[in-house]
Amino acid sequence: MTVHAGAGIRPPLDELGEIFQRQTGVRVDYNYKGSGCLLADICFSRAGDVYIPGELFYIQQARDRGFIRDQRVVAQMSTVIIAQRGNPRNIRSLRDLTRSGLRVGLGDPEAVAAGRAAIETLDNAGVREAVQRNVVMTALNVIELGNAIKLRHLDAAIVWDATAALFGDQVAAVSIPAAQRVTCPIAVATLTFSEHPREAAQFMAFLASEEGVRVFVRHGYGAPTNGQEQQEGGSS
Repeated sequence: MTVHAGAGIRPPLDELGEIFQRQTGVRVDYNYKGSGCLLADICFSRAGDVYIPGELFYIQQARDRGFIRDQRVVAQMSTVIIAQRGNPRNIRSLRDLTRSGLRVGLGDPEAVAAGRAAIETLDNAGVREAVQRNVVMTALNVIELGNAIKLRHLDAAIVWDATAALFGDQVAAVSIPAAQRVTCPIAVATLTFSEHPREAAQFMAFLASEEGVRVFVRHGYGAPTNGQEQQEGGSS
């Protein structure tokens, strides 16, 4: 079974794929890329069984093309600032990212969900134009941004809180106020052209189960809120 998945969601999905294979005997092969790149792959190939991008926007784009059979929300994540370990530039807010000489990294908004969310976050704070002047790296996935911070090639970046959790004490996480940050549900969708529809539905149900959500939470993701699955992730 082939699963097209956002690169930033890899840690919990790798673990969940192994558990699912042990329980069912069904092997899960992942195609990890930025969410926009995955959609291009699906449009070109018309192949695969499950689609797990980093944002509902891409699910809707696939649904508009007739690719989605069903979907469920399994977790959520929010934007956060990451800085170098110890936060040597004393970055405390989005406005601090406007300082002259600061090296900032963002995801490519055309290729990765975190890039779109970062732009919306900056717009919410009214600092988009000023921060853009400091952007020296536009990445195709959030892992690239985390690595650039860890290696001190960047001073700050906007990523998901789950990405910050992945890098642990190798980076400094700086929270963003609720009114400015973007919270994004993560949905799992089965594809209409799946050659393994029964297994795809089974995998989606497993990720949405209590066991699946516990794995996401252990990796720094938020659990779906009450009613979120029906309101934002149910099939239509």
